[in-house]
This record gives sequence, structure tokens and C-alpha cells, in this order.
Amino acid sequence: MFSKSWRRIALHYHKVRFGDYSYGVNLKPGSLPPGTMVGRFCSIAEGLKIYRRNHPVNYISTHPLFFNSKLGLLEKDSILSIEDNPLIIGNDVWIGANVTILPGCRVIGDGIVIGAGSVVTKDIEPFTVVAGAPARVIRKRFSEDIETILRASRWWEKPLEALLPYIELFLKDLNWESAERLKEINSEDSDP
Repeated sequence: MFSKSWRRIALHYHKVRFGDYSYGVNLKPGSLPPGTMVGRFCSIAEGLKIYRRNHPVNYISTHPLFFNSKLGLLEKDSILSIEDNPLIIGNDVWIGANVTILPGCRVIGDGIVIGAGSVVTKDIEPFTVVAGAPARVIRKRFSEDIETILRASRWWEKPLEALLPYIELFLKDLNWESAERLKEINSEDSDP
């Protein structure tokens, strides 16, 4: 959660970017596909599986000999490589246990909650709760007005020290009054 060295190793040797304060069993160097970007303040439960390419179901054969150049038959891959289909996970995302993310999903927006055991097949809009196989929208986390304030605050970009004066806002349900107070975070001269 706090290691800068761990993040440098993941980026330099594995081409995976982990944002500050994000944590989880799967957030270790070598465990996620190259090109994956994980935002700040993410919570990821055990059992996350991320796939960045799939067998082509519209080809005559789904066998990797006909799409994977590393097997020697082809000069170059006939489908997108893992690096050409990176996954971007936004900030303050909570991914439940045993979630599978398939190649059709390229962006998981800020503030997303993904229920345990879900299979994510496509992009997810910010501040949404999804669950199921395939994952479907259960509900938005907040009203449109509160979501607008939350997005504008971009609190996840602030240094932890800048958030401490507002800690009580993080310890209770977000309502209109606390959302209005959240606007103060950007009035401070605390850049990320």
C-alpha cells in the first residue's frame, strides 16, 4: 500500500503502473498483464484474473497456432497483443474476490464497485456498482449532483496530508452536505 520501491519495480520490470495507496494480493510485480494501469486508493480482493486477449471465435480455428506468432507458424500475431490492449483501472475502485476481467473491457472508471465473482466483459462508467456474470449495472453509487461534485473534487489526486483535515467526510455516508464540503478540498493550495 505504501511502498514506492514496489511501484518502481512493477513499472520498470513489468510495465504495470500501480497508484499510491492501492493494495491487494494481485497487486504485486508480475501478477498483472503488461500495460495495466491501476489508479490510486484501489482495493482489490484475492482471485482477480485479467485477460487482455482472447481466442478469435470468428476464425476457422480458435487454436493459438493461428494467432500467436510465438508458436512459430506466423511472422506476427494476427490478433491484438496483450500490450496493445491495456487495462486502465480508475481511482478508488473496489474489486471483489474472484473477479474476472475479459479483453473487451479496457476501462474501469473511477469509483467503481465490482461485486465478488463478477465477469467483466465491457467498460464500466464511473461511480457504478456492477455484479454478475456477465457483470451488469446494479445501480449508480450516488445521485448525479453528488457524483458531479465528487468527480470535480478529484480528491484521489491529493496527497494524503491534504485529505486529513477532511477525514470526517470519509467516515460516513456521502450526502449533499458532506458533498458540498468536499468542494473545499480544491480550494486549498495542495497540488497532487
